Amino acid sequence: MTYIQPNKNNKINFLTSILILIMVFSASWGVSLYNQSVNFSHNIADQEKLVRQAEVENAELKNRLYQQIDSKNLEVLASEKSLVIEKNPEYIRLNNNQQVSINN
Repeated sequence: MTYIQPNKNNKINFLTSILILIMVFSASWGVSLYNQSVNFSHNIADQEKLVRQAEVENAELKNRLYQQIDSKNLEVLASEKSLVIEKNPEYIRLNNNQQVSINN
């Protein structure tokens, strides 16, 4: 005679199902963390490219600025605009590069 006892291993089945759920959750969480880290590293690489590009643009702008305020270029600009260098300006410079006008 055969006796069927379907609920005999109820605790083992429950623990097995809990462990399987934990494993599935941890695997999906690990994949999610890996994807986030890969996306983060790609974002860092993109930002590094933007920083390098900004540095190049900054250097080009500084170069253009220094060319514009070069004393030779200023003298040429002054002569083109018919400006004359003041021989006796009415201001003096202090040690901290402040200008003070002198009124007589």
